[in-house]
Amino acid sequence: MNKIKISIILLLAITILVLIGYHYSINKRQKLSNINNNQPIYQSQKTVTTVYHLDGKIHYKLIAKNVQNYAYDYIDNNSNSYVHNATINVTSQPVTWFSQPIMTLFNENAVGSWIIKSDKAKLTNNKMLYLYGHVEVSSSILNSQIKKIKTNNAQINLINQDISSNNQVTLYGINFFTNSMKIHGNLYSQVAELVGKVKTYYEIQK
Repeated sequence: MNKIKISIILLLAITILVLIGYHYSINKRQKLSNINNNQPIYQSQKTVTTVYHLDGKIHYKLIAKNVQNYAYDYIDNNSNSYVHNATINVTSQPVTWFSQPIMTLFNENAVGSWIIKSDKAKLTNNKMLYLYGHVEVSSSILNSQIKKIKTNNAQINLINQDISSNNQVTLYGINFFTNSMKIHGNLYSQVAELVGKVKTYYEIQK
């Protein structure tokens, strides 16, 4: 008799587990269906975002025309564009998209050191900033060796200020500018490595 009761209990437990799994799969499909509709979790216009370090010093300020936060990142496998409604990377972290962003990076003395502009930008939770379209990174420091960097797509690590781009890039310095196919550098140390078809043009001072 005890064996029969145990068998019935086990059967009920298995049935409950199957129903829970089925319910979970239905909810997951519904969530993915909502994501497929490309609906942001929240969105706002004319937003100013200010982020501070743990010691209270300002890290960066970001002004944007439009801001949209998504639960999952979207990957366009067919191009390098910033279109959201492509392939959903369900294992990725939430991301925030900015339209016409203007970011000011501050140094350790809380002084604005770099101004970053682009058509679109994507910010991930691990503090990676991806820039798309008419990217312009300008120095606000008077004695900076690097005055401006212009390219079409770039990414910046906001923690260590590493910058890289695999697109054609133009770097402007003091009395010169350089064209190349790629760039790897660091905004904090003002060091940049240009790669591929590097051509430098100097301005002769009269």
